[in-house]
Formats: sequence, C-alpha cells, structure tokens
Amino acid sequence: RHRRPHQPSAMVQVPRPDPPGSSGLLVGELAATLGVTPKTLRHYEKLGVVPSPGRGANGYRRYPADAVRRARLAVKLRALGFTLPAVRALLAAADGRSMRTRLASELDQKMQETALQIAVLQGRRDEMEARLLAVFDAPAGADAAAVCDAFLGGAPSMGRARTA
Repeated sequence: RHRRPHQPSAMVQVPRPDPPGSSGLLVGELAATLGVTPKTLRHYEKLGVVPSPGRGANGYRRYPADAVRRARLAVKLRALGFTLPAVRALLAAADGRSMRTRLASELDQKMQETALQIAVLQGRRDEMEARLLAVFDAPAGADAAAVCDAFLGGAPSMGRARTA
C-alpha cells in the first residue's frame, strides 16, 4: 500500500527572523538569564509585574532594557520572599516616593519580619536541642515511659504515679 506524504491545505507562514541588531531579549533568552522559565515571565506579564514587550517582525516577544530591568527586579524580590502582589504593588506605586525610598522601606520591613522568624526558629531549635539532650540523659535501658518523661522534662506520664 502506497502512502501519500501529508500536504498542508494552506500555505504555512514561517516566521521571518528579526534583522540583526534587533533590540531586546527574546522571552527564552531573558528567562535563561534570570533563571526562570518563559512561562514564569509570561505569568508576570499577565499579572502586570513585567510590562508586555513589543514583538519583532517574526512575532516573538522582545523585552527592551527597561522591561529586562523590571523583570530582574521582580525575580530578585521574589527570591527574597516578596509575594507577587507585593512586587506588583511596589513596582506600580505612584505615591510620590522614589523607587529608592520604596525599595528601602520594603526591604527594611522584610528584614524585620525575617529577624522575627529567625528568632522564633532559633527558639524552636533551642527547645529541640534541650529535648534531645534530655532524651540522651535518660538511662540507656529505660522503658518508653521513662524516655517520654525525660523528653517532657521529668513530668510524669499520664496514668503513672510518681513515687517519692
């Protein structure tokens, strides 16, 4: 049986390459530079975090220098723990304050929040270390109840009477 090769019914337009020296980065180039996926950049664009870029003659997105700068800023802020709504608000703010003032204020606030989280985690770690040492202080052949008592700081287990 002889098969005919597939013939498209209409002419397919092949994108033309942009002329050499076209300004801006393609979405894949920018994504690779930032360490994110093109899907992430398109998502940021959809949310208004990164401006919609112009398109080259071939229809591909080309991010100009200002969009690249804004995308770099957005990715760095996300890496520092800022939410996308917070990034969008920071970049879109028209409150009369300079970008320097806004960034400094947001970073200072994020540093204070992080310091509090670190303090809470350090307290939790200290408590875990104390409990670990208490478990190791229990006699080697101790039963489960004695190990649990040691872990709990010497408090008697429920239902077990403590002898004097």
